Amino acid sequence: MTADAPDLKTPANRPGNRPAVRAARTAAGLISLLAASAWAPYAWSVDWQATYSIGSSLSLSSNARLRREGEEEAGGTARLTLGAVAKGTGRRLKFNTNSSISLISRTITGGADVDQRLRAISSFELLENQVFVDGNFTSTRELISSASPISGGDAAADRDQRTSVTSISLSPYWQRRYGRWAQSLVRYRHTEVIAEGGTNDSRNDSLELQLVGGNKIAPWRPALTAEAVNNNQRASAGRTENDLTRFSIAFGNQLALSRRYSLTASIGYDKVDASNDNRDLSGVSWSLGTIMRPGPRTNISFSFGQRFGEPAIEADMRYEITPRLSLRLQATQNLNSGLQRLVNDSNLVTVDPLTGELVTPAGVPAGFVNSGINAGISVQQTFEASLVGDYGRNRIIVSAVQYQREFDDGNDQTTRVRGSFTRTLSPYLSVTASSFYRFNSLRTAVETQTLNGRLDLNYRIGPRATVFSGYSFTTRLSDDANREYVEHVGTVGGRVTF
Repeated sequence: MTADAPDLKTPANRPGNRPAVRAARTAAGLISLLAASAWAPYAWSVDWQATYSIGSSLSLSSNARLRREGEEEAGGTARLTLGAVAKGTGRRLKFNTNSSISLISRTITGGADVDQRLRAISSFELLENQVFVDGNFTSTRELISSASPISGGDAAADRDQRTSVTSISLSPYWQRRYGRWAQSLVRYRHTEVIAEGGTNDSRNDSLELQLVGGNKIAPWRPALTAEAVNNNQRASAGRTENDLTRFSIAFGNQLALSRRYSLTASIGYDKVDASNDNRDLSGVSWSLGTIMRPGPRTNISFSFGQRFGEPAIEADMRYEITPRLSLRLQATQNLNSGLQRLVNDSNLVTVDPLTGELVTPAGVPAGFVNSGINAGISVQQTFEASLVGDYGRNRIIVSAVQYQREFDDGNDQTTRVRGSFTRTLSPYLSVTASSFYRFNSLRTAVETQTLNGRLDLNYRIGPRATVFSGYSFTTRLSDDANREYVEHVGTVGGRVTF
């Protein structure tokens, strides 16, 4: 077990125990809320679109236990998957979900396992143009550590390296305009997190206030923001709690030099109470930056400064290289506690207006988010880039992300690069070539590198049926020889949508 992995191997963590019941109750509560929303005024005019699927696959791995080269043990994995994609668009209600549940049987471990990827986001307008409620539900199997062994074909017996994390988040907010003088926002968010085993559950409450100047006082655009956050996380056995309380206030101003260029500046203060952290994270925060729109295809915002005792860079650049190819670069800094980082990432998932996919802030599919659960409080600096292109029969996605997590007892660093190219060879046949590279440097001074390449073929045998096959190769190098392995995986399967 690596240093950043919570101890999740408790008796309650075994399949069939109470966490599954709690997760089911949480899901039932969300479904009830959405059902209530559907009966609200104007909800009857929602345009619903839904597709369902059922599929099965068989994967054969040359190294199902992901052991060192020379100690490989072959094995197979059978998988039955139920999927659903639903979208609702109305005057006051918007809803999108992309979910799947898989029943898995592995020859190495025996018995059955469940792998779920459930993501749903919704927005409901209670009072026209004033009061809204956002909802977010996720339940996924996450890597315990970002350095955990990875099966490129998802065929290895990695049950002990993953854990279920289920979260439900509700966020009512009120916004109002005061003519052309100003606008305000009051947002409250409550999040409940259930981790498998019940020993890492967390509750997060936050209140955000904003008052932003309007066009009447242009070229200035002053803004006053305040946020209070209380995160209470139950600790794993033998570990201390990772509670975090933060209050932040900041005054910012934006000066428009022209319609396309502006200067920004802010100064504020953060009061942080983290009893399990010896660092002084409180203090003055400041930033200087710029906002640029040099052309109709380019938007850039950039600032540098200091926060939580560390240099802080915030950046977001979107550039439409061509009408079919877009580039996005992002840099952020956050203060996170344990599981709350995963929840924060989930709350930022949005819907691509063109494809209907759930995507990360950088615009890549939400399934690309998988970086491991980190115990403890960290100042996380993230740099992310993505390139997405659609050229008729060709689709290209390239993403790169680097996480730098600064803990009380050292730093973790993860760098991940992933790319995929899909070519539609005919109305019935498509091929996808993809690869990823991951580098991890942990507080334990152990470095690992994982490289994967895979090739997939999809063939439609009817308007609703597809068969597929694939091959995957994964290799890992590490300072610790016990972490090194090589794996070959072959997969065949089929899927029916209705």
